[in-house]
This record gives sequence, structure tokens and C-alpha cells, in this order.
Amino acid sequence: MNLYYSSAMLTVFATAALIPLATIPLLASTVRRYGRLRGWPLFAAAGLIASAVALAAFTVFPLPTEADLLCSTGGIESWQWDIGHSVSDVQQIRAAEGTRAALTSFTFLQVMANVALFMPFGFFLHQAARWPGIAVVASSFMVSGLIELSQGTGFFGIYPCPYRRFDVDDIAANTTGALIGVIISAVVGAVFSFTRPPRDPDLNPPGYMRRIIGVGIDLVVGFVVLSGAELAAVVAWDVLFGGDPSRTPASDGLTWAARITAGVVMGLIIPAMRRDKASAGQAVMYIAPVRADAVTTRPPGWAVWVRALVRWVPMIVSPTVAGPLMVMADAACAMVRGDRRSLSDLASGTEVRSIPAIRASHTQGTGTLAP
Repeated sequence: MNLYYSSAMLTVFATAALIPLATIPLLASTVRRYGRLRGWPLFAAAGLIASAVALAAFTVFPLPTEADLLCSTGGIESWQWDIGHSVSDVQQIRAAEGTRAALTSFTFLQVMANVALFMPFGFFLHQAARWPGIAVVASSFMVSGLIELSQGTGFFGIYPCPYRRFDVDDIAANTTGALIGVIISAVVGAVFSFTRPPRDPDLNPPGYMRRIIGVGIDLVVGFVVLSGAELAAVVAWDVLFGGDPSRTPASDGLTWAARITAGVVMGLIIPAMRRDKASAGQAVMYIAPVRADAVTTRPPGWAVWVRALVRWVPMIVSPTVAGPLMVMADAACAMVRGDRRSLSDLASGTEVRSIPAIRASHTQGTGTLAP
């Protein structure tokens, strides 16, 4: 592996993984606001994540070739501070060639694409977060600025020189698109009552979709942790040997170390740090494991270990075969059992309840909260 490939991996990881991951706290906020994810709140949350992924993809791809990064050749003009230059270019084309030519020019279409790119983001962020419109527009402005800054700096120095341009007009167009998305969101929210569902205390056992999304979040976060650990090892190895492509960048030992790190973080460290012993995905979905024989009692330490072993050891051993098969078996067990307990629940003597249900049971005196 050479330094160019290391830079490419860092770029993909830093955007395609971390930007969508940043939407997870908003997903958690949505669940807490409505008590569960269903109907429109679920659609809005999914739309927000999808639009964030799209922004990440447009930010990263296409990746440069090594020839694009020959900085000594002059490269591109990486910083464009002349605000309104796009409008001036379109006006010049209109004056010289007519309105039709201006409206079909690359400059005009690029501006419209930048507006359109942020419309879904502004719309879904407003619907999912329920922030004031000005806060959504300000957040979109900062996201756009971060994207442009990453492009103008060669992704914050990951690449030796920029291969895409910082353009202040792109920030203006992106922010305008977000504003249009907020306006559409406000109109939709005022006209359609289904966008404002009532709060639900959700005292029933968590549904399959809610638990599946929780597991999915665990896997996504675990993948990010795994990728980050592997990437850190690969880049450190690569830098250690000066980017020599003749060196093997990552041994099997580094790969196994990264997998074990991800499994320990997701299966043990995160639940151990939380008072309710929930995994990352369970915390987002506002659910947590409890003892099956005492629904307001948190599971003991050994149960957390058992849940981690059942769920994460297969993922460590084989992330592409054994891990997914274990997840499917876990889900299938919950679906066929009347009490909705999965294999990891049965092995650890636990079951999964919503946080409001646990609190309600404790208030009603149906169990004893563990110290």
C-alpha cells in the first residue's frame, strides 16, 4: 500500500462513515420525543440518514488518481472567494447566447444541483429534529462550510494538495437549498396532521422493527469502530515504513486486533459504562435489557458478558459469514417466541423492554430496581 491509497481510505472513512454516524443522536432524540419510531417519524429519520449519506458520497467521490495529486503541476484553483461569480457567469452566457443557453449551461446546472442537494437535508432535518427553522438553516450552512473546507484543504491535509475547490457560491447555494427544504417542511407540517403524531409512552414490549434497527445501529457503529481500528493500524504501519508499496500494510495480527477491539467496545465497554446496561443501538432506540424474572432489575455483570459473547464473538471470528448468521438466528428466535426473547436474551437470562415500561413497572412496585 502507498501513501495515496492510505489517504483515499482515510477520506472515505472520515466522510462516508462519520457524517451519517453524526445523525444517530438525532434518531435517538426522535425516539424519545415520540416514544417509538413508527410512521412519519421513522420515515423522517430514515430520510435524514439517507440525505446525510448522499452528502457524504458527493463530498468524497470521485476520488482523485495519483496523477491528479501532482501538486507541482499547479493543480486546480482551490479557493474561490468571489461570491456571486456563478450568477455573473450565467448572466454573461445569457447576454452572449440567450436564455436557453444560460439555463442549460454547466454553471447554472451546477448551482441548481447544489441547491437540490441540500433541500432533502433541510427538509428531513427540520422534520426529524423539530428544531426552529433558523437552527436548521444555520446547521446546514455549517455542514456546507465543512464540506467546502474539506475540499479546499485536500481533506484537512490528508492529501498533499486539493483536488476539488472551495467555492463560497456552493455554500450559498447549499444554504438556499436547505432554506427551501425548511419552508417545504413547514408547509407539510401545517397541512398534514400525520407529520405531528402524538407522544406514545410505549409500555408494550418493543416491536421487531425497533429492535432490528437497534441491532443495525450496533452493527453500523461496530463497523465504524472496526474500520477505524484497522485504518489506524494500516496507516500507522504505512507511515512507519515510509509508504513503501513493497511492504505488507496490515498483518493478520492487526486485523484480529481491530476486530477484537470493535467487539470489546461494542459488547462490553459501552454496556458497562451505561447505567441501564444497554448497547449503543438499544440506547438509541430507548430500550434496555432487564432480568427476565424481575423486569425493573438491571442485568448482572455476567449477563452483559454472555450477551457480548453470543452477539460479538461470531462477528469477530467471521464478520461476513458467522456474524451475520448469528444476528439472523438471534432475530429469528425472537420472532418465533411469544415473549420475543432472542438467543442472547435466553443465554443471559434477560429480556428487552422499553425504558418507559421499565420506569413504569418500578413506579408501580412490580419489581425492585437493582442498586
